[in-house]
Amino acid sequence: MSKASKNEGFEALRDAILIRKKVTNVLRVLALRSQKKRFETFDGLLATAKTDEEITRAKEIIMEERFNSWLIKEECKAVAQACLNLTGSLRTANTIWPTYMDELTERRIYMDRALGACNVLQDELQYIAESVYADKNKFTALVLEIETLFKKIKSVRQADNRFLKTIKDVVSKD
Repeated sequence: MSKASKNEGFEALRDAILIRKKVTNVLRVLALRSQKKRFETFDGLLATAKTDEEITRAKEIIMEERFNSWLIKEECKAVAQACLNLTGSLRTANTIWPTYMDELTERRIYMDRALGACNVLQDELQYIAESVYADKNKFTALVLEIETLFKKIKSVRQADNRFLKTIKDVVSKD
């Protein structure tokens, strides 16, 4: 592996880890804000509701806030899993030094999984930004960073074609 390509691979992994940290921080703020809003809503509505109509409306709002909290929790799990898949796939791909075609194929599969994780992460962040009250600017910045990482991973994957010149066209002996 040429020094530039090797460094790009490590750079992609480093960037993925940094993105994972940023995503975690944004989701932490979102989850805490959701909890705070839920508690404030519960306390305020139930304390001020006097008529049956007000009590019914308060209960509807509370159920909606419970759903929003559940949705945020589930989306946080999905995003955390996508981040884990992204960094794990990149790390695994970086550990494979292909000598045989099946090793090159395996490395490429892990790179493809990392690319797929980027797509899932972008989709989930976009969904959260549109479905849940959130600062869309923070999500947009993250999505753009993920797009840059996606391009970097594709570049590393394309650079792997250099292995084709020296690859042994037999099944590896493990």
